[in-house]
Amino acid sequence: MNREKAIAVFGALALTLALVSTSMYALYVSQLTTATEVNDVKEHTLYVYGNGEIKVTPDMAKIMLSVLTEESSAKEAAAKNAVIVEELLNRLENIGVPRENIQTTSYNIYPIYYYPKEGTPTITGYRVVNSLEVKIIEKDVSKLGLNVGKIVDEAVAAGVNQVIGITFTVTDETYKSIKSAALKLAVEDAASKAKLVAETLGVKIVSVQSVNEGSYSPTPVYVKESSTSSGTTIIPGQVTIQYTVQVTYVIE
Repeated sequence: MNREKAIAVFGALALTLALVSTSMYALYVSQLTTATEVNDVKEHTLYVYGNGEIKVTPDMAKIMLSVLTEESSAKEAAAKNAVIVEELLNRLENIGVPRENIQTTSYNIYPIYYYPKEGTPTITGYRVVNSLEVKIIEKDVSKLGLNVGKIVDEAVAAGVNQVIGITFTVTDETYKSIKSAALKLAVEDAASKAKLVAETLGVKIVSVQSVNEGSYSPTPVYVKESSTSSGTTIIPGQVTIQYTVQVTYVIE
């Protein structure tokens, strides 16, 4: 093959490759553009929150107690505190509260200072604070209140000088048995709201895109300052179990 023919052949091959490359690139751009146009189509959605709430009688109570003692030395204050706590444990055990239902939530020793008008403050003694939580479970709500009152009375008799608070709630078993009903109410509430909004706006709900659960937990009932006189009676209130959902509906 002479030089002129070789140049002509190579030129033709180069032109062919260029045309093929251009065609493939055009096809790629066309496909990319088509895919982008499809992805840019967004669904019209409607966001709705639903709430489900059930009130039940509590079957568990937590009593927060605290023993405060003061003495000239930390050792004496701690020993005095320990005597009161031991008396409390014995008294509660005698009325049917097992020791595993009693736990220490905090234990602190503080110096007691005297601040003169002039000069350096000095330590005059020590304060020990032992805080405990007593838990009781009782299905009968009337008995639950009576038992809480007995615990308060026995605590005072043992030397406990602070009743921090009383909380009524439900056991995990009770909560699990009720939360499904609360969830159903939340979903039904969301569906009802979505239907009302869609009808008002003149649109149609075609499907559900997503459902997200919100926070849910038993709302405890607190009794703050309880009477510490003999024969204390505590009346439990109702506990609220709440479930929330966020539902995204597709509309057209």
